[in-house]
Amino acid sequence: MRMAHASRKRLPIFDAAVAVFSEKGFTRATMEEIAKRAGIAKGTLYNNYRSKKALFLSLIEEGIERLETAVKREIARKEDILGRLEALIGAQLGFFEEHRDYCKILLSEVWGLGNRWEKQVERLRSGYISIIKDLLQKGQVEGIIRKNLEVDTAATAVFGAVAVAALNAFVFDTQYRYDGILQTLKDLLLAGIREPAGTVAAPKS
Repeated sequence: MRMAHASRKRLPIFDAAVAVFSEKGFTRATMEEIAKRAGIAKGTLYNNYRSKKALFLSLIEEGIERLETAVKREIARKEDILGRLEALIGAQLGFFEEHRDYCKILLSEVWGLGNRWEKQVERLRSGYISIIKDLLQKGQVEGIIRKNLEVDTAATAVFGAVAVAALNAFVFDTQYRYDGILQTLKDLLLAGIREPAGTVAAPKS
């Protein structure tokens, strides 16, 4: 029961912190403003997070966990590799549409300032991007994904392409067409990584 209560308390803090960090950036955001946005006393906020940095790091970690959970749920519904990759692209795009302020923070504050938040970038690489990498490697074994594909680069490129497209559409473009963005990403990304039609996979030894 205590954990459930704590989870309910963290939710308005998470949402308020995302909004303030997105609007002001890490440097200009204040704990006082986050507490006010969350509808709690500043002391209550400090009881949960000892500093603005601790809150920011917790925010990034929780967001990555939410993204991973959403993506894993969708790819589990597909059996083939290409279907799972399509589901992953759709799940990431959908997550960033729903959490567009978090997308902005992740790209501008964390990914864009990798030296400052090196551990968080590594967390993203070892967690979510590794999900993409594993799918690509399995696809290579099955002869569906190009054998000469550099999977580390490709996995990062898939994440980056979807994230930047989401940022451009959901944060900067009020006239975006979700279905068009999703289909374009699928066409571009899958065409670049799959084996050409008619290619026969080498027999397993």
